[in-house]
Amino acid sequence: MPPPPIVVLGAGVIGLTTAVRLLEARPDAEVHIVADHLPSDALDAHYASTIAGAHHLSFADDKDLRQRRWDMRTFEVLYDEWRRVGESTGLMALTQTEMWEGASSHLEVYEQHPDFRVLDPADAPCANISHMVSFTSLTIAPALYLASLERRVASLGGRLHRAHVTSLPALSSDPALLALYGRPPSAVFVCAGLGARHLVEPAEAAALSPTRGQVVVVAAPWVRSGHTRQVGALGGSEGGTRTYVIPRCTGEVVLGGTMEAGDWAPYAREATADDILTRAMDICPAIVPPHARDAGADGRREALRAIVLRDAVGFRPSRAGGARVARARVGGASVVYNYGHGGAGWQSCWGCAEDAVGLWAGGVARL
Repeated sequence: MPPPPIVVLGAGVIGLTTAVRLLEARPDAEVHIVADHLPSDALDAHYASTIAGAHHLSFADDKDLRQRRWDMRTFEVLYDEWRRVGESTGLMALTQTEMWEGASSHLEVYEQHPDFRVLDPADAPCANISHMVSFTSLTIAPALYLASLERRVASLGGRLHRAHVTSLPALSSDPALLALYGRPPSAVFVCAGLGARHLVEPAEAAALSPTRGQVVVVAAPWVRSGHTRQVGALGGSEGGTRTYVIPRCTGEVVLGGTMEAGDWAPYAREATADDILTRAMDICPAIVPPHARDAGADGRREALRAIVLRDAVGFRPSRAGGARVARARVGGASVVYNYGHGGAGWQSCWGCAEDAVGLWAGGVARL
């Protein structure tokens, strides 16, 4: 008789990359991904992977060795993929410029990127910049990359199911779930983002909350470089106020953003969208269509509004104390938790996936 199945809960970027690494590590395993939301679904604030800005830009504090390792391992994997297949899976290499107001230094992790340079803040496109650097990084078109991950899972023998899981014990007792994979699983990977609130003990569930992010997506294929301005301290995560311009290989550009802790409002706010457009023009004047760049402020703003494709809202799956990547025993199954990544899911996904699979295989968590 073959070994019992393994279930991965969640089909966002964390769940899919975890499933890929699991199938690569154990080709004979029967792996089933079970999720409420799938990558091809319409945009939904609760499924953050398709709404995220999805650029590789670490927020890891200089002393946070774990997050730095996850982020740079992910950059290594993505950059190698881009060099092999170009933009076919949604990856775009670009020059990223980081600007700060009131700071005189940058995160050390940026120095690990190719082409790192410290720039003269006097050359910044906006006022009050005190420090500025640039380096080569990547952006990701989520729909394309998630679709490529789905194909990889399928090619490795994994299966994807839409179903709602009310608790971990239900995976071994609910007839509707057992019909998907046959027998109680021997292992479960919890990669469900905010959905993990329903799969963990109450004290742990209380540590999970949304950090609302609102963005504006425009059609601006002439923009091929990234720009971010940070006002205030990051605080080891995404603190302060950030304005960003994130181009994608599709010609779309994501403008943002907001960081609204505990806010469950799923719809865009008009005043917020207007503010985002104003801030984006400030840090990247080239976002304005070429024909309107010599117009007055109102003309530039209207020209930018004319190329808006959509407003979007997503809930970053935040966790007090940072991401949880850990192993436990629940009933008769080995459970590996891989959730709570906040706004760092895309930039840390492959590093976290490798740690999660390593824990399941009997390894220990690394710093």
